[in-house]
Amino acid sequence: MKNVFNTIKYDLYLLLVIGLTFASFTGYITDIYFPLIILLAIIMMLLKTNVLYIVAIAMASQMSFSGMRDNADVTTLYTSVIVFLLVVDVIKNRKITKLGYLMLPLLILSGLALLTGFNGISRYVTLVGFFQILSVTLMYFYFVNTFENRQDNFVMISKIFMYLAMLVTIEMLYYIWTTDELMITLIRQRTIDLGWENLNIIIYANIMSIPLIGYLVVKSKVKLPYMFLALFSILGILLTLSRSSILTVAVYVVVLVPLMFYHEKKKMSLIIQGLLFVMFVSMGLFFLEQHDIISEYYLTLMNRDVLHFDDRLILLEIAYENFKQHPIIGSGGIFSSRYLIAEAGEEAINYHNTFAQASTLGILGLIGLVFLFFRKIKLIISSVDDFKWYALLLLLATAFVNGSLQPMYFYASYMIYIFMILASLEVNKAKKSTE
Repeated sequence: MKNVFNTIKYDLYLLLVIGLTFASFTGYITDIYFPLIILLAIIMMLLKTNVLYIVAIAMASQMSFSGMRDNADVTTLYTSVIVFLLVVDVIKNRKITKLGYLMLPLLILSGLALLTGFNGISRYVTLVGFFQILSVTLMYFYFVNTFENRQDNFVMISKIFMYLAMLVTIEMLYYIWTTDELMITLIRQRTIDLGWENLNIIIYANIMSIPLIGYLVVKSKVKLPYMFLALFSILGILLTLSRSSILTVAVYVVVLVPLMFYHEKKKMSLIIQGLLFVMFVSMGLFFLEQHDIISEYYLTLMNRDVLHFDDRLILLEIAYENFKQHPIIGSGGIFSSRYLIAEAGEEAINYHNTFAQASTLGILGLIGLVFLFFRKIKLIISSVDDFKWYALLLLLATAFVNGSLQPMYFYASYMIYIFMILASLEVNKAKKSTE
Protein backbone atom coordinates (compact mmCIF):
# COMPACT_ATOMS: atom_id res chain seq x y z
CA MET A 1 0.00 0.00 0.00
CA LYS A 2 2.89 2.32 0.80
CA ASN A 3 4.40 1.73 -2.65
CA VAL A 4 1.08 2.59 -4.32
CA PHE A 5 0.86 5.82 -2.31
CA ASN A 6 4.44 6.78 -3.23
CA THR A 7 3.72 6.08 -6.90
CA ILE A 8 0.59 8.24 -6.90
CA LYS A 9 2.44 11.00 -5.01
CA TYR A 10 5.25 10.98 -7.57
CA ASP A 11 2.86 11.05 -10.52
CA LEU A 12 0.93 13.95 -9.00
CA TYR A 13 4.18 15.79 -8.40
CA LEU A 14 5.26 15.36 -12.04
CA LEU A 15 1.82 16.49 -13.20
CA LEU A 16 2.22 19.59 -11.03
CA VAL A 17 5.63 20.34 -12.58
CA ILE A 18 4.48 19.99 -16.18
CA GLY A 19 1.20 21.77 -15.36
CA LEU A 20 3.12 24.80 -14.09
CA THR A 21 5.44 24.62 -17.08
CA PHE A 22 2.57 24.52 -19.56
CA ALA A 23 0.84 27.40 -17.78
CA SER A 24 4.08 29.36 -18.17
CA PHE A 25 4.35 28.43 -21.85
CA THR A 26 0.83 29.71 -22.53
CA GLY A 27 1.69 33.02 -20.85
CA TYR A 28 -0.54 32.74 -17.78
CA ILE A 29 2.20 32.49 -15.16
CA THR A 30 5.36 33.18 -17.19
CA ASP A 31 6.42 36.08 -14.95
CA ILE A 32 6.26 34.03 -11.76
CA TYR A 33 7.11 30.58 -13.14
CA PHE A 34 10.82 30.52 -12.26
CA PRO A 35 10.32 31.85 -8.72
CA LEU A 36 7.66 29.14 -8.26
CA ILE A 37 9.80 26.26 -9.43
CA ILE A 38 12.82 27.52 -7.51
CA LEU A 39 10.65 27.56 -4.39
CA LEU A 40 9.47 24.05 -5.23
CA ALA A 41 13.08 22.88 -5.67
CA ILE A 42 14.04 24.38 -2.31
CA ILE A 43 11.13 22.57 -0.64
CA MET A 44 12.26 19.27 -2.20
CA MET A 45 15.79 19.91 -0.94
CA LEU A 46 14.59 20.64 2.60
CA LEU A 47 12.51 17.47 2.55
CA LYS A 48 15.59 15.53 1.35
CA THR A 49 13.58 13.86 -1.39
CA ASN A 50 14.95 11.64 -4.13
CA VAL A 51 17.11 13.84 -6.38
CA LEU A 52 14.87 12.91 -9.33
CA TYR A 53 12.25 15.28 -7.92
CA ILE A 54 14.69 18.15 -8.45
CA VAL A 55 16.01 16.81 -11.78
CA ALA A 56 12.43 16.76 -13.13
CA ILE A 57 12.14 20.49 -12.40
CA ALA A 58 15.42 21.27 -14.15
CA MET A 59 14.42 19.27 -17.23
CA ALA A 60 10.92 20.74 -17.50
CA SER A 61 11.99 24.34 -16.97
CA GLN A 62 13.74 24.50 -20.36
CA MET A 63 10.31 24.06 -21.97
CA SER A 64 8.64 26.85 -20.03
CA PHE A 65 8.26 29.76 -22.42
CA SER A 66 8.51 30.40 -26.12
CA GLY A 67 11.17 33.11 -25.94
CA MET A 68 13.64 31.11 -23.85
CA ARG A 69 16.04 30.28 -26.68
CA ASP A 70 16.54 33.95 -27.56
CA ASN A 71 16.36 35.49 -24.08
CA ALA A 72 19.94 35.10 -22.88
CA ASP A 73 19.47 37.22 -19.74
CA VAL A 74 16.60 35.14 -18.37
CA THR A 75 18.13 31.77 -19.26
CA THR A 76 21.52 32.71 -17.81
CA LEU A 77 20.01 34.02 -14.57
CA TYR A 78 17.73 31.10 -13.84
CA THR A 79 20.11 28.45 -15.14
CA SER A 80 22.68 29.84 -12.71
CA VAL A 81 20.17 29.74 -9.86
CA ILE A 82 19.10 26.15 -10.64
CA VAL A 83 22.73 25.01 -10.93
CA PHE A 84 23.46 26.74 -7.62
CA LEU A 85 20.58 24.88 -5.97
CA LEU A 86 21.82 21.57 -7.39
CA VAL A 87 25.27 22.26 -5.94
CA VAL A 88 23.77 23.17 -2.56
CA ASP A 89 21.70 19.99 -2.67
CA VAL A 90 24.83 17.92 -3.36
CA ILE A 91 26.70 19.54 -0.46
CA LYS A 92 23.77 19.25 1.94
CA ASN A 93 22.10 15.98 1.03
CA ARG A 94 24.38 13.86 -1.20
CA LYS A 95 27.81 12.23 -1.14
CA ILE A 96 30.45 12.41 -3.87
CA THR A 97 32.06 8.97 -3.93
CA LYS A 98 33.10 8.14 -7.52
CA LEU A 99 34.06 9.45 -10.94
CA GLY A 100 31.93 6.96 -12.86
CA TYR A 101 32.67 4.29 -15.44
CA LEU A 102 32.10 6.66 -18.38
CA MET A 103 34.21 9.51 -17.04
CA LEU A 104 37.43 8.48 -18.83
CA PRO A 105 36.06 8.64 -22.41
CA LEU A 106 34.19 11.85 -21.56
CA LEU A 107 37.38 13.46 -20.25
CA ILE A 108 39.21 12.31 -23.37
CA LEU A 109 36.62 13.98 -25.60
CA SER A 110 36.71 17.11 -23.43
CA GLY A 111 40.50 17.25 -23.73
CA LEU A 112 40.35 16.76 -27.49
CA ALA A 113 37.78 19.56 -27.71
CA LEU A 114 40.49 21.88 -26.36
CA LEU A 115 43.40 20.34 -28.26
CA THR A 116 41.62 20.82 -31.58
CA GLY A 117 41.80 24.57 -30.96
CA PHE A 118 45.25 24.55 -32.57
CA ASN A 119 43.43 24.18 -35.88
CA GLY A 120 40.41 26.21 -34.78
CA ILE A 121 38.67 29.11 -36.45
CA SER A 122 38.74 31.11 -33.23
CA ARG A 123 39.10 30.69 -29.50
CA TYR A 124 35.36 31.34 -29.11
CA VAL A 125 34.38 28.52 -31.49
CA THR A 126 36.70 26.07 -29.74
CA LEU A 127 35.50 27.00 -26.26
CA VAL A 128 31.82 26.71 -27.16
CA GLY A 129 32.39 23.14 -28.36
CA PHE A 130 34.51 22.37 -25.30
CA PHE A 131 31.94 23.66 -22.81
CA GLN A 132 29.20 21.72 -24.60
CA ILE A 133 31.03 18.45 -23.97
CA LEU A 134 32.18 19.53 -20.51
CA SER A 135 28.61 20.35 -19.43
CA VAL A 136 27.53 16.82 -20.32
CA THR A 137 30.53 15.42 -18.42
CA LEU A 138 29.62 17.39 -15.31
CA MET A 139 25.96 16.34 -15.52
CA TYR A 140 26.98 12.68 -15.75
CA PHE A 141 29.26 13.16 -12.72
CA TYR A 142 26.31 14.72 -10.90
CA PHE A 143 23.90 11.93 -11.81
CA VAL A 144 26.19 9.04 -10.95
CA ASN A 145 26.88 10.51 -7.50
CA THR A 146 23.39 11.67 -6.56
CA PHE A 147 21.11 8.90 -7.81
CA GLU A 148 20.02 6.65 -4.98
CA ASN A 149 20.23 2.87 -4.91
CA ARG A 150 16.48 2.48 -5.25
CA GLN A 151 14.66 -0.36 -6.92
CA ASP A 152 12.12 2.01 -8.47
CA ASN A 153 14.70 4.35 -10.06
CA PHE A 154 14.02 3.03 -13.56
CA VAL A 155 10.29 3.55 -13.20
CA MET A 156 10.78 7.06 -11.84
CA ILE A 157 13.13 8.05 -14.66
CA SER A 158 10.84 6.53 -17.28
CA LYS A 159 7.95 8.58 -15.93
CA ILE A 160 9.95 11.80 -16.11
CA PHE A 161 10.47 11.27 -19.84
CA MET A 162 6.88 10.15 -20.33
CA TYR A 163 5.51 13.34 -18.77
CA LEU A 164 8.04 15.54 -20.57
CA ALA A 165 6.95 14.00 -23.87
CA MET A 166 3.33 14.66 -22.95
CA LEU A 167 4.22 18.29 -22.21
CA VAL A 168 5.98 18.73 -25.56
CA THR A 169 3.08 17.29 -27.53
CA ILE A 170 0.56 19.43 -25.62
CA GLU A 171 2.63 22.54 -26.32
CA MET A 172 2.72 21.66 -30.02
CA LEU A 173 -1.05 21.16 -30.14
CA TYR A 174 -1.54 24.44 -28.27
CA TYR A 175 0.65 26.22 -30.83
CA ILE A 176 -1.42 24.73 -33.65
CA TRP A 177 -4.68 25.65 -31.88
CA THR A 178 -3.64 29.28 -31.41
CA THR A 179 -2.34 29.75 -34.96
CA ASP A 180 -4.56 30.80 -37.83
CA GLU A 181 -2.95 28.36 -40.27
CA LEU A 182 -4.44 24.93 -40.91
CA MET A 183 -2.83 22.09 -39.01
CA ILE A 184 -1.75 20.27 -42.17
CA THR A 185 -0.19 23.50 -43.49
CA LEU A 186 1.89 23.92 -40.33
CA ILE A 187 3.02 20.30 -40.60
CA ARG A 188 3.75 20.52 -44.32
CA GLN A 189 5.76 23.73 -43.98
CA ARG A 190 7.37 22.56 -40.71
CA THR A 191 6.58 25.88 -39.08
CA ILE A 192 5.57 24.66 -35.62
CA ASP A 193 7.75 26.83 -33.40
CA LEU A 194 7.74 26.43 -29.62
CA GLY A 195 10.51 29.00 -29.31
CA TRP A 196 12.69 27.19 -26.77
CA GLU A 197 14.40 24.94 -29.33
CA ASN A 198 14.24 24.09 -33.03
CA LEU A 199 11.71 21.67 -34.45
CA ASN A 200 14.00 18.64 -34.72
CA ILE A 201 15.21 18.92 -31.14
CA ILE A 202 12.00 19.67 -29.26
CA ILE A 203 10.83 16.08 -29.64
CA TYR A 204 13.97 14.43 -28.22
CA ALA A 205 12.10 13.79 -24.98
CA ASN A 206 9.40 12.07 -27.07
CA ILE A 207 11.96 9.90 -28.85
CA MET A 208 13.56 8.94 -25.55
CA SER A 209 10.24 8.21 -23.87
CA ILE A 210 8.88 5.50 -26.18
CA PRO A 211 11.13 2.56 -25.14
CA LEU A 212 10.87 3.71 -21.52
CA ILE A 213 7.08 3.70 -21.71
CA GLY A 214 7.41 0.17 -23.10
CA TYR A 215 9.22 -0.70 -19.86
CA LEU A 216 6.39 0.89 -17.85
CA VAL A 217 3.84 -1.18 -19.78
CA VAL A 218 5.57 -4.38 -18.71
CA LYS A 219 5.92 -3.23 -15.09
CA SER A 220 2.30 -2.18 -14.64
CA LYS A 221 -0.91 -4.14 -14.22
CA VAL A 222 -3.07 -1.56 -15.96
CA LYS A 223 -1.27 -1.07 -19.25
CA LEU A 224 -3.69 0.82 -21.47
CA PRO A 225 -2.95 4.31 -20.09
CA TYR A 226 0.75 3.88 -20.83
CA MET A 227 -0.01 2.60 -24.32
CA PHE A 228 -2.07 5.71 -25.06
CA LEU A 229 0.61 7.98 -23.60
CA ALA A 230 3.15 6.30 -25.90
CA LEU A 231 0.82 7.02 -28.82
CA PHE A 232 0.49 10.63 -27.67
CA SER A 233 4.28 10.87 -27.58
CA ILE A 234 4.46 9.49 -31.12
CA LEU A 235 1.90 12.09 -32.22
CA GLY A 236 4.34 14.83 -31.23
CA ILE A 237 7.03 13.21 -33.37
CA LEU A 238 4.68 12.88 -36.35
CA LEU A 239 3.79 16.57 -36.13
CA THR A 240 7.44 17.51 -36.82
CA LEU A 241 7.58 15.54 -40.08
CA SER A 242 11.15 14.63 -39.09
CA ARG A 243 12.28 11.75 -41.28
CA SER A 244 14.95 10.46 -38.91
CA SER A 245 12.63 10.55 -35.90
CA ILE A 246 9.74 8.87 -37.73
CA LEU A 247 12.13 6.16 -38.93
CA THR A 248 13.28 5.69 -35.33
CA VAL A 249 9.67 5.25 -34.23
CA ALA A 250 9.22 2.55 -36.88
CA VAL A 251 12.29 0.72 -35.53
CA TYR A 252 10.95 1.05 -32.00
CA VAL A 253 7.60 -0.49 -32.89
CA VAL A 254 9.18 -3.45 -34.68
CA VAL A 255 11.47 -4.24 -31.73
CA LEU A 256 9.38 -3.16 -28.74
CA VAL A 257 6.34 -5.37 -29.34
CA PRO A 258 8.21 -8.71 -29.16
CA LEU A 259 10.50 -7.34 -26.42
CA MET A 260 7.56 -6.43 -24.17
CA PHE A 261 5.84 -9.74 -24.89
CA TYR A 262 9.01 -11.62 -23.94
CA HIS A 263 9.40 -9.81 -20.61
CA GLU A 264 5.72 -9.77 -19.68
CA LYS A 265 4.90 -12.36 -17.01
CA LYS A 266 1.13 -12.15 -17.48
CA LYS A 267 1.11 -12.45 -21.23
CA MET A 268 -2.65 -12.85 -21.56
CA SER A 269 -3.19 -9.53 -19.79
CA LEU A 270 -0.81 -7.85 -22.23
CA ILE A 271 -2.54 -9.46 -25.21
CA ILE A 272 -6.04 -8.44 -24.09
CA GLN A 273 -5.06 -4.84 -23.29
CA GLY A 274 -2.95 -4.68 -26.45
CA LEU A 275 -5.90 -5.77 -28.58
CA LEU A 276 -8.12 -3.18 -26.88
CA PHE A 277 -5.49 -0.56 -27.66
CA VAL A 278 -5.34 -1.61 -31.32
CA MET A 279 -9.14 -1.53 -31.50
CA PHE A 280 -9.36 2.01 -30.10
CA VAL A 281 -6.54 3.22 -32.34
CA SER A 282 -8.18 1.65 -35.39
CA MET A 283 -11.46 3.37 -34.57
CA GLY A 284 -9.61 6.69 -34.15
CA LEU A 285 -7.81 6.30 -37.47
CA PHE A 286 -11.07 5.41 -39.21
CA PHE A 287 -12.72 8.54 -37.80
CA LEU A 288 -9.79 10.75 -38.83
CA GLU A 289 -9.78 9.30 -42.33
CA GLN A 290 -13.43 10.30 -42.75
CA HIS A 291 -12.01 13.83 -42.86
CA ASP A 292 -9.06 12.76 -45.09
CA ILE A 293 -6.60 13.58 -42.30
CA ILE A 294 -4.60 10.34 -42.58
CA SER A 295 -4.39 10.55 -46.37
CA GLU A 296 -3.38 14.21 -46.23
CA TYR A 297 -0.63 13.45 -43.74
CA TYR A 298 0.67 10.51 -45.78
CA LEU A 299 0.82 12.64 -48.94
CA THR A 300 2.56 15.41 -47.01
CA LEU A 301 5.18 12.98 -45.74
CA MET A 302 5.75 11.49 -49.20
CA ASN A 303 5.94 14.93 -50.82
CA ARG A 304 8.80 15.78 -48.48
CA ASP A 305 10.94 13.38 -50.53
CA VAL A 306 11.46 10.87 -47.76
CA LEU A 307 14.26 9.12 -49.67
CA HIS A 308 15.99 12.32 -50.80
CA PHE A 309 19.33 12.62 -49.02
CA ASP A 310 21.40 14.63 -51.49
CA ASP A 311 21.56 17.57 -49.07
CA ARG A 312 22.90 15.27 -46.34
CA LEU A 313 25.50 13.82 -48.72
CA ILE A 314 26.76 17.32 -49.50
CA LEU A 315 27.28 17.93 -45.78
CA LEU A 316 29.14 14.63 -45.43
CA GLU A 317 31.41 15.64 -48.31
CA ILE A 318 32.17 18.96 -46.58
CA ALA A 319 32.93 17.11 -43.34
CA TYR A 320 35.26 14.72 -45.17
CA GLU A 321 37.12 17.53 -46.93
CA ASN A 322 37.72 19.32 -43.64
CA PHE A 323 38.70 16.06 -41.98
CA LYS A 324 41.35 15.46 -44.66
CA GLN A 325 42.86 18.88 -43.96
CA HIS A 326 43.23 18.19 -40.23
CA PRO A 327 43.00 14.40 -39.78
CA ILE A 328 44.67 14.03 -36.38
CA ILE A 329 43.12 16.57 -33.98
CA GLY A 330 40.35 17.94 -36.15
CA SER A 331 39.25 21.28 -37.52
CA GLY A 332 38.40 23.28 -34.41
CA GLY A 333 35.74 21.38 -32.47
CA ILE A 334 32.12 20.46 -32.77
CA PHE A 335 30.90 24.07 -32.95
CA SER A 336 33.15 24.78 -35.94
CA SER A 337 30.88 22.94 -38.38
CA ARG A 338 28.49 25.88 -38.86
CA TYR A 339 31.37 28.09 -40.01
CA LEU A 340 32.97 25.44 -42.21
CA ILE A 341 29.62 24.68 -43.84
CA ALA A 342 28.99 28.38 -44.42
CA GLU A 343 32.40 28.70 -46.10
CA ALA A 344 31.33 25.91 -48.46
CA GLY A 345 28.18 27.86 -49.40
CA GLU A 346 25.62 25.73 -47.54
CA GLU A 347 23.10 26.84 -44.90
CA ALA A 348 23.13 24.03 -42.33
CA ILE A 349 24.71 24.58 -38.90
CA ASN A 350 25.98 21.01 -38.42
CA TYR A 351 26.83 17.93 -40.46
CA HIS A 352 23.58 16.12 -39.58
CA ASN A 353 25.50 12.97 -38.72
CA THR A 354 27.01 11.95 -35.40
CA PHE A 355 30.27 10.55 -36.78
CA ALA A 356 30.71 13.37 -39.27
CA GLN A 357 30.31 15.81 -36.39
CA ALA A 358 32.87 13.87 -34.35
CA SER A 359 35.31 14.20 -37.25
CA THR A 360 35.71 17.87 -36.24
CA LEU A 361 37.85 16.39 -33.43
CA GLY A 362 39.90 14.36 -35.93
CA ILE A 363 40.67 10.69 -35.89
CA LEU A 364 41.36 10.95 -32.16
CA GLY A 365 37.83 12.28 -31.66
CA LEU A 366 36.35 9.42 -33.65
CA ILE A 367 38.33 6.92 -31.58
CA GLY A 368 37.18 8.68 -28.41
CA LEU A 369 33.55 8.49 -29.53
CA VAL A 370 33.86 4.76 -30.34
CA PHE A 371 35.51 4.19 -26.93
CA LEU A 372 32.66 6.03 -25.20
CA PHE A 373 30.08 4.05 -27.14
CA PHE A 374 31.81 0.76 -26.30
CA ARG A 375 31.75 1.58 -22.60
CA LYS A 376 28.10 2.60 -22.79
CA ILE A 377 27.07 -0.73 -24.27
CA LYS A 378 29.22 -2.65 -21.80
CA LEU A 379 27.66 -0.73 -18.92
CA ILE A 380 24.13 -1.38 -20.15
CA ILE A 381 24.67 -5.09 -20.79
CA SER A 382 26.20 -5.61 -17.35
CA SER A 383 22.99 -4.49 -15.60
CA VAL A 384 20.78 -7.24 -14.18
CA ASP A 385 17.43 -5.44 -14.60
CA ASP A 386 15.26 -5.89 -17.71
CA PHE A 387 15.39 -2.12 -18.05
CA LYS A 388 18.76 -2.58 -19.77
CA TRP A 389 17.12 -3.93 -22.95
CA TYR A 390 14.88 -0.89 -23.29
CA ALA A 391 17.86 1.39 -22.62
CA LEU A 392 19.93 -0.51 -25.19
CA LEU A 393 17.19 -0.20 -27.82
CA LEU A 394 16.95 3.51 -27.06
CA LEU A 395 20.72 3.99 -27.34
CA LEU A 396 21.18 2.02 -30.56
CA ALA A 397 18.15 3.48 -32.34
CA THR A 398 18.96 7.08 -31.50
CA ALA A 399 22.68 6.66 -32.21
CA PHE A 400 22.45 4.81 -35.53
CA VAL A 401 19.04 5.72 -36.92
CA ASN A 402 18.62 9.29 -35.72
CA GLY A 403 22.38 9.67 -35.55
CA SER A 404 22.74 8.98 -39.28
CA LEU A 405 20.68 12.09 -40.06
CA GLN A 406 21.20 14.19 -36.92
CA PRO A 407 24.37 14.79 -34.84
CA MET A 408 22.65 13.34 -31.77
CA TYR A 409 25.80 12.94 -29.71
CA PHE A 410 26.55 16.62 -29.94
CA TYR A 411 23.22 18.01 -28.80
CA ALA A 412 23.61 18.69 -25.09
CA SER A 413 19.95 17.96 -24.28
CA TYR A 414 20.08 14.49 -25.86
CA MET A 415 23.41 13.67 -24.23
CA ILE A 416 22.19 14.73 -20.79
CA TYR A 417 19.09 12.55 -21.29
CA ILE A 418 21.25 9.58 -22.28
CA PHE A 419 23.69 9.97 -19.41
CA MET A 420 20.87 10.30 -16.94
CA ILE A 421 19.66 6.85 -17.99
CA LEU A 422 23.19 5.40 -18.07
CA ALA A 423 23.97 6.76 -14.61
CA SER A 424 20.86 5.07 -13.22
CA LEU A 425 22.04 1.76 -14.70
CA GLU A 426 25.49 2.25 -13.22
CA VAL A 427 24.09 2.97 -9.75
CA ASN A 428 21.79 -0.03 -10.04
CA LYS A 429 24.71 -2.24 -11.02
CA ALA A 430 26.70 -1.01 -8.04
CA LYS A 431 23.77 -1.86 -5.79
CA LYS A 432 23.41 -5.36 -7.16
CA SER A 433 27.13 -6.08 -6.88
CA THR A 434 27.04 -5.32 -3.16
CA GLU A 435 24.05 -7.54 -2.39
